[in-house]
Formats: sequence, structure tokens, C-alpha cells
Amino acid sequence: MLIQRQDAAPSLQGAQAGAVAYGGAVTGESAATSQTQSAAKVTRGQIIARIERMPGNMMHVRARLLIGLATFFDGFDVIAIAATLPLLIAKWSLSPGQIGLLIAAPSVGQLVGALLFPALADRFGRLRSIGWSAGIIGLMSLACGFAPSFEIFLLLRIVQGLGLGGELPVAATYINEVTRAHGRGKFVLLYEIVFPIGLMVSNALGAVLVPRYGWEVMYFLGGVPLVLFFVLRRLIPESPRWLAEKGRMAAADDALRQFEARATQPLAPIGDTSRFDAMGDRPRRRVRDLVGKAYLGRTLAVWMLWATCGFIQYGLSTWLPTVYQTIYHAPLQLALNLAAGASVLGVVGSLICALVVDKVGRKPVINVSFVLCAASLILAGVFHASSVYVVATFCALAMGFLACGFITAYVYTPELYPTSVRAMGCGLGGAWLKVSAIFAPGIIASTIGTGNLSTAFFGLAVVPLLAAVTVFFLGIETKGQVLEELEV
Repeated sequence: MLIQRQDAAPSLQGAQAGAVAYGGAVTGESAATSQTQSAAKVTRGQIIARIERMPGNMMHVRARLLIGLATFFDGFDVIAIAATLPLLIAKWSLSPGQIGLLIAAPSVGQLVGALLFPALADRFGRLRSIGWSAGIIGLMSLACGFAPSFEIFLLLRIVQGLGLGGELPVAATYINEVTRAHGRGKFVLLYEIVFPIGLMVSNALGAVLVPRYGWEVMYFLGGVPLVLFFVLRRLIPESPRWLAEKGRMAAADDALRQFEARATQPLAPIGDTSRFDAMGDRPRRRVRDLVGKAYLGRTLAVWMLWATCGFIQYGLSTWLPTVYQTIYHAPLQLALNLAAGASVLGVVGSLICALVVDKVGRKPVINVSFVLCAASLILAGVFHASSVYVVATFCALAMGFLACGFITAYVYTPELYPTSVRAMGCGLGGAWLKVSAIFAPGIIASTIGTGNLSTAFFGLAVVPLLAAVTVFFLGIETKGQVLEELEV
């Protein structure tokens, strides 16, 4: 009997905690019954209300750390090619065409992944999709370290792109969905900052490790996300919003209780939920609605936003070490150090965004950062004949300002779409990023390869300017609003 009592204790305590969370109380004998009855009566509006009354707690922290690990290595593996490319060029005697293919081809896999994994997330759950994509990222990275030829390395990078393209939009969707409106921008961006940190660490470790241990070490380190495939769903609950959208109210209630059980202060009773019930009763949207009358303006703004980030991020940052080495004849170590410096500014800019985005709004942050990015690129073009340090400074500023708009896209995009198509809306935005990434390296190579840097920088500057105009006129402001309030 003693063993039975000990085994039953956790579920009894969970039921009591859940009852307190609702603002009521139960006796020990009726706890399990009350839990079952309350779950059966849970509505989508109540799920929304309970999320909106819940401040950040240790379960949120755990979610940010674990999913942040996947996002960190997404950034790490995406940019690892920048540090390893000079050695790969020498190892396999790559032509300019092969170099452009090596940079751009993995984006084909990322394009497919950006469409595939959000679709899987909307059907099978956010955590399943994140776990699958993280597993592909880690496994393919390890395999890249053993690649015996250019062709096999290229194939592995394309397959890895499936995971790299699919992880980010689904992870952003999950983090947004488990967060309340108050302070959501800061909460999400403090998670998303791990992506530019991944870029920074990849550049920094590349500058330190690659000259000493060879290019393979970067891909062996990039295999860490494989662990998440096995442990992610065991350690954090599924998105209650997604479960409620699917009509799985008992599962949504159980997932939300896991968050509520980690609350560090008593949760207020949910009270009148009529406001949230009205939000929960809105019509279910489908993928075709993303380009329908209600959401077309938002979708165009999102597509332009993500396309810009892809064009600059993949078109410029992956070329920078090679540009510094071939055009300005900088030693390999100096070229890698200068590229790493640019990624540091990206982290600084992202941190500043996290602190101000809930105060000034999403649109002002995106627009100002993109205009300043364009100005920095124009200055790089004007002074392209100066020393490598001058050009590297302007490029670093451009990447830092771009990072501000880029990271804001991860909180802004999920806010624009309803739960039923939120992951797919993010995935389509990510797909445009990958389309840009496919073409940008080749376009830039056609100018950089001839030494015509001014044309390359001026052409790059046009892109963020167009994005700022598009977001200004077609985007909406979302700060401080419940996700369901933003649905139309």
C-alpha cells in the first residue's frame, strides 16, 4: 500500500496544482476525478486565457534552452561553409562555378525543408517537426566531416538543408505560441538571439580551429543537434495552442498544466473567458488563405522581408572571407577574423532589438534597421578601393543592422497568421529566404569575381530599401496583442 501511495502522489499533486491554477480547490479523494472533468470541459478560449495569464517560468526557460540549442546549431551549420570554404577550394581545386554551386545548392534542400517541415508541424505537431529537422541537421553534419569528394560533400549539404530550412520557422512558431502577449517580443527575441550567436560562434571557432585542425572539425561540432531527436518531446510539452486548434482539449490541458506547474507565483483565476472564446470561434484558415484577400498584404510583406534577409545574409556573409582573401589579399587568419567581427555586431544588434521591440514596435525596428543596412552597403561601395579594414567595417555594420531586422522577423511573422496555418506561413517566408539564398551567391559572384565590388555593394543596398518600403505600407503592427486578436 505504501508503494501504491508513493506512485500515485505525482498525479495527485498535479491534479491539485491544476485545480489551484483554475482558482479552485479539491480534496485528495476527488483530485483525479476533478482533473478528468475539468479537462473534458476545457474550451479553446480557456486555453488562450490561461496562456495569457501565465508569466514566464522555468518550463519556458527549458523550452527556450532546448529549442534554442537546435536554432543555435542551425545558425552554426548554415555559416560553417564560410570558414571552411577557402580550404575546400584548395582541397578539391574548385572552379568559380563549383564554388557558387557549393554555396547555393544547399539552399535547394533548405527551400524544400522550409515547406515540408512546417506542413508536418501543422499536421503532426511542433515538437515532432523540430525533432526530425534537428536530427537531420546533426546527422548530415557529421557525415560532411567524412566526405571524400566535392560531389558527396555537396549532396550531404543539400540533404542537411532539409533540416536547416525546416527547423527555424517551426521553432519560432512554437516559442510564439507558448508565450503570452505581454512581453512576447522580448521573450521570443531573447530566444532567437541564439541564431546570430550560432553564426558568431561558428565564425569565431572557424577562425580558431580551422587553421589548426582542418575544415572537418566544424562539421563534427555541428553534429550535436542529433541528440534533440531523442530527447526533445520527453522534456517539454507540445504547444497547447496547436493541440487546442486540433480539438485535442485534454492534451492541450495537460500540456498547459506542465507549464502552470512550474509557475513561481500563484496564478489568478481565469474568470470570464468570453473575450477569448470569441477569438477561439473564428473560422479555421487553410494554406490558400495566406494569399487570399484577408492575408495577402501581410504575406507580401513577409515574403519581401525574408527574401531580403536571405539575399544579404547568404549572398554577402558567405563570400566575405573569400573576398577579403582574394580581392584584398588578406591572410586566411585575418580574413576569418574580420568575418567573425561582423557576426559579433549581429549579436549586439539582436540584443538591442530584444530590449526595444516591445516598446517601439516590430515595424519601426525592421524599417530602420533595413535602411541603415542599405546605407552601410552604399558606403562600402563608395569606399571599396580603400583598405580591407574600411570595407570590413562597413560590411560588419551592414550585417549588424541586417541582423536586427532578421531576428525581428522571427517574432513578427508568426504573429501575422492564425494557429491553423502559422507554421506554414512562417515556412513560406523561410522559403523565400532560401530562394534568395540560391540565386544571391551566383549574382554576387558575377560582380565580385571580376573585382567590381562597387556594383555588388550598390546592388545589395537596393534590396533592404525595397523591403523597408514594403513592410511600411503592407505590414501591420502587432506589439502587445494576443495572437488570436490579430486573426482576420
